[in-house]
Amino acid sequence: MATPSPIDAFIQRAERLPVMPKATVRLLELLEFPDCSTQELAEVIETEPALAVKILKLANSPFYGQRGRIASVARAVVVLGAKTIRSLAMAVWTHTLKAQMLGADEMKLMLPLLQHGLATGVAAQMLVEKTSRALAEDAFMAGLLHDIGRVALVAQLGTRYQGYILDPAVRDRVSLHEMEAAVLGFDHRALGARLMTSWGLPGFLAAVAEHHHDAGLAPDAQNLVAAVALADNCASLLGFNLAIEILRPPQAEIAAFHGLADELVMIEFLESCADRVKQFNDALDGP
Repeated sequence: MATPSPIDAFIQRAERLPVMPKATVRLLELLEFPDCSTQELAEVIETEPALAVKILKLANSPFYGQRGRIASVARAVVVLGAKTIRSLAMAVWTHTLKAQMLGADEMKLMLPLLQHGLATGVAAQMLVEKTSRALAEDAFMAGLLHDIGRVALVAQLGTRYQGYILDPAVRDRVSLHEMEAAVLGFDHRALGARLMTSWGLPGFLAAVAEHHHDAGLAPDAQNLVAAVALADNCASLLGFNLAIEILRPPQAEIAAFHGLADELVMIEFLESCADRVKQFNDALDGP
């Protein structure tokens, strides 16, 4: 019998990897069919009351500009559209992953990661809105989940991630994914792509997870991956990430493509990102 690869062995031994709720899985399955009805989607969401409540709260938040006009899940599906509902369901799910942490030290690792995913999703959405509004919700979801592999590593390793990977990376001023590969034999990009494929998520999400640290991304030909790469940097500049003291490679070409070459324009963009992240967080954390 062949010896499993490091990533296969890790997954086989893992006991704390993220698991999507059945309602979210079913929702994603239904959304693969263009003829699924509003009522079908609403019924699936309503089987998970906590999900339904959060989706309604997000739908009525300033983030989407509705302010209390949406009174039912079915109406939310109609007004916001299936892609937005998909994004909201995934945002609600990732937000719940903090509840799996064992103690304050693990929480200190997970919270910045979850905030980084949300901030990257918001920034990627805002970037892609400048060039292709039809892809904006895909960009949000891609940004939200681009580091799900690192979320999975922290979920499984707990504080060992800090001892074996985070602290040595900060000490040696190397990227976290380089240290992950050196210690584990694979990095969060490969794990994230593998997990999203196993969950049956759209293929572009795995591609973004796998390639968002690639050098030389072409923003015109690789729009989503490039937007997430820049959004990743933006989220880190806003303080949403682990190891924010480690410098990230500049994304000057991608920034210029999205009209952000000027420093003042970039500062304004970052301030707008921060405001929208706060709006989203307020809705997620509220009653």
